[in-house]
Amino acid sequence: MHRSHRPARARSRSRQVVAAVACGILLSACATAEETDKADDVGPIRIGVIADLTGPFTVYGTSLARSAELAVEELNSAGGIDGRPVEIIIEDIQTDVAVTVDRARKLVERDQVDLVIGPVGSDANDAAFQVVVTEGQRLLLYPETYEGGKCDPLFFSTGAVPAQQVRPLIEHMQASYGPRVLLFGADYVWPERTFEIAAPIVAESGGEVVGTVYLPLVANDFTALVRAVREAQPDYLLVLYPAVWGDALKALDDAGLLTDELGIGTTFLGDVDLAGIGPIARGNVTALPFFTVVPEPGVQAFLERFRARFGEDATPSGGEAMGAYNGVHLYAQAVESAGTTEPSAVARALIGQSFDGPTGTVTMAGSGHLRQAIHLVQVDGRGEYEFLKTFPDRDPEQACAR
Repeated sequence: MHRSHRPARARSRSRQVVAAVACGILLSACATAEETDKADDVGPIRIGVIADLTGPFTVYGTSLARSAELAVEELNSAGGIDGRPVEIIIEDIQTDVAVTVDRARKLVERDQVDLVIGPVGSDANDAAFQVVVTEGQRLLLYPETYEGGKCDPLFFSTGAVPAQQVRPLIEHMQASYGPRVLLFGADYVWPERTFEIAAPIVAESGGEVVGTVYLPLVANDFTALVRAVREAQPDYLLVLYPAVWGDALKALDDAGLLTDELGIGTTFLGDVDLAGIGPIARGNVTALPFFTVVPEPGVQAFLERFRARFGEDATPSGGEAMGAYNGVHLYAQAVESAGTTEPSAVARALIGQSFDGPTGTVTMAGSGHLRQAIHLVQVDGRGEYEFLKTFPDRDPEQACAR
């Protein structure tokens, strides 16, 4: 390789002369570039949201988008991020992977957002990851409860991951009902991976997995579940079957198996889900980062702000609402700490950031997954939640190297 032997100062002066000549020839272009750089320093910070505002996941996507929007409004009311206003751009992905790809690409390429938040489904998240992180080299913040395991310096999870939820849930279920558990889930990656993590936790706690049943995401025949419960005679069920859980409960009830002696634990049944199934879920225990009945002052304050902004009947969901809200505030702190919106610098600054959110302090662990409180609630005889216990500062137990 040829190397120049001119002194460094001479090389620097030479570059300055070339630049000056170039700017003399293209004066307007240089001025435009300088104006653009200046605008980047003082212009708005753009946050893109890809959320299911229509389609099967509408209730969750709407909660995600609203929570992010509320956080952005709070930041702007306090002067923005590092003195810069925050602009939020919300795109409806219609619970469709192809639409997710299209909207994510729009946010990255046309809108030039600094951060993308969302979506809900694991398959849509994989698609968004490819567009936002792999191709676009932008930050992606995933606020949904998911199976864990995604590791990249530009990817951050602010939702719950399996060990955070199932450890306290299994501990409670075994103490309350007994050691024998039947695992029941929808046939896709989130339940499957969660059960892989849950099985050794059950064994460590002195329990026993007596069977595993998977059914399609939206099943209309629950014969396999009824048969498994009848034959295995578990003390409790650990359930990850969100789409038509009410139908599964009705099948168990019709078979005479839905008794007070059979415990049922879930990691998905938030306030918005419970509203659709009511008293048939009596006794169900759920572990999530947020419930409206959690006796933390921040919960009621957040709920009041949320309803003042989106309507008195609006209720945040149990997973993605807190993930989106906390995530926006953590991102804001990281930008101020880094002094820039450059993705890699912000990503480094995000690690170790803590925020006093509605349900308590959350902290971004070195894996890019969030340490946070998990709350246990149980459905009472009226079909409403009653608070059981809070497990603060739960380790995500993710082994990502960053």
